[in-house]
Amino acid sequence: MLGREHGDLERLLLNRPGSIEQLVEGMSVEVVDSLRLAVEIGKWSDGKRLDAQQVELCMQAIILYEAKHLPEQERVGFDLSASCKSKASTEQAQTISLVPGTGSADSEGSKV
Repeated sequence: MLGREHGDLERLLLNRPGSIEQLVEGMSVEVVDSLRLAVEIGKWSDGKRLDAQQVELCMQAIILYEAKHLPEQERVGFDLSASCKSKASTEQAQTISLVPGTGSADSEGSKV
C-alpha cells in the first residue's frame, strides 16, 4: 500500500486496537477504500497478492465498517433487485408440465 492510506492503515495497526469496535472506529474512509480495492483486484497497491485469509479479513473489516457508518442501501451486497427490475421480471412465470398426458399439448394428440 502506498500513499496516505498506507500511513493511516499502518498507524491503525501499530496502535493495536483492543477490540473489533476500536479497529472499525479507527478506520478512515481512505483505509476502507484501499481495502475494497485490494479485495477487488486481489492485490495490495504495492502489487503483492492477498492470500485467502487476507481477503476474508479485509471483507469482514469492510462489512463491519459499513454496518457502523453507512446506511443499508449504500453497503456492499445490498439487494438492488427492488430498484433494477427488468420487463422480464415483471412477467408471471408459466409452469410447463413435461409428463405425458398432463399438459395441454398432449390433449390434441393421441393417448397411449
